[in-house]
Amino acid sequence: MEKIECPASVVTGLIELITVGLTHDKLNEAGAVLAAVRVLRPELKALDTFDAWIAIKRGNYLEGSRLLREMEVDTSSNPLCKALYACCMFAVGDASWHGIADSLIEADADADAVALVKALSGRYSAMPGASDVSVDESAPIEMPNAHYLRA
Repeated sequence: MEKIECPASVVTGLIELITVGLTHDKLNEAGAVLAAVRVLRPELKALDTFDAWIAIKRGNYLEGSRLLREMEVDTSSNPLCKALYACCMFAVGDASWHGIADSLIEADADADAVALVKALSGRYSAMPGASDVSVDESAPIEMPNAHYLRA
């Protein structure tokens, strides 16, 4: 596919629009904008993270896991992608998420990724006494914003 000339600032704005759409549960609209960005930047593999995020928001953790697994095996994979993969594995009951969480905590390369996996593992509580609160494990996991994606 031939790359259509478009200023990076426009693509960055569209990526931000996808993020806003996802955080406001406008999944179909975010998916449509994502399709447009793929036309503008077909080589931008980081866009696959949004496909996984959409799957996760729809409660399809197996699909999210599959998409993120493909990205996670890449050694240059963003730490947040690895953290999202760990979340999907956690959601489907796959105990191997612990290994990814431990490696992210040890590497300490991205504060959002570390906070996410620490929250999963119970090593972090947002406020004192939060560990006394019961958590509904079947509730959808809210993922952090994808501000790390740029054109």
